[in-house]
Amino acid sequence: MKDLYKAAFLENYVEYPMGRRRRKSTSEELFDVLYDLTNIFWQVGAIVGAVLVLATFWIFDWAVDQYIRASTSPMLGLVTQHYGWVYFLLPMMTAFLAIIFGVKSYQAFTREHRYLK
Repeated sequence: MKDLYKAAFLENYVEYPMGRRRRKSTSEELFDVLYDLTNIFWQVGAIVGAVLVLATFWIFDWAVDQYIRASTSPMLGLVTQHYGWVYFLLPMMTAFLAIIFGVKSYQAFTREHRYLK
């Protein structure tokens, strides 16, 4: 029982060189839990992927709005011409996470229905 507790306790830490350890953040733990659940239940990954796709569209709409506001501003117009792509990093990150969960849920679905060998 003691070894099981120690294994569960050490699972939340990341090893670094020189023996330093860092506790995983809440977002890292949430991603790990959802990713593991997606491997078991494909429905979890499908729901998470769909929510992330909707969030991507919403964030993309927000980013376009902010880009338009910044590019029409007399003070930020020149900066936006060179660094306007920064507004679209957050929608790209959420789209990437949606793709990850979509692919993982598809793999779990095909494994469950024996389409993969």
